[in-house]
Amino acid sequence: MAKKRPNVVDILIILALVAVVVLAIVKVGVVNRVESSGVDESATKTIYTAFVDKVRKPTVDSLHEGDLIFDEKTGICIGEIKAVEYEPLFYNLPDGTGGMVRAQYPDYYRVTMTIEGSVIEKEDGYFVDGVVELKVNSEMNAFTKYAKPTIKVTNIEM
Repeated sequence: MAKKRPNVVDILIILALVAVVVLAIVKVGVVNRVESSGVDESATKTIYTAFVDKVRKPTVDSLHEGDLIFDEKTGICIGEIKAVEYEPLFYNLPDGTGGMVRAQYPDYYRVTMTIEGSVIEKEDGYFVDGVVELKVNSEMNAFTKYAKPTIKVTNIEM
């Protein structure tokens, strides 16, 4: 019985597979580590305040201290909730004499959350993890494990 010798096509296929494995190792092991270390070195833990308006009590109860909060558009964690405070929602109604009277909006609340996240200060503004732009008075759709509020950033403490 004659021995089979590898032909040129077999050798090229083996070399291509080895090249793909080497490139994958370089991409995952070296390039991603350099990119993430660049973000981690310049990022600082920052406290910022977010405001959620006109939510019901179950939403208030589902926002817990210690929960992580994420940006809905990118899925990136924008921080950890450090404190949650809420108060009843009030609005102004006209009375019969042409003045305004303050009335409570039934079963709705205003929530103020203190969030701690890794923020990078760039020349264009503040960015969470280098990706999600953080501006005062900007609104963003966010989510936690139990809730999906629309938050408005009211203060950034650098």
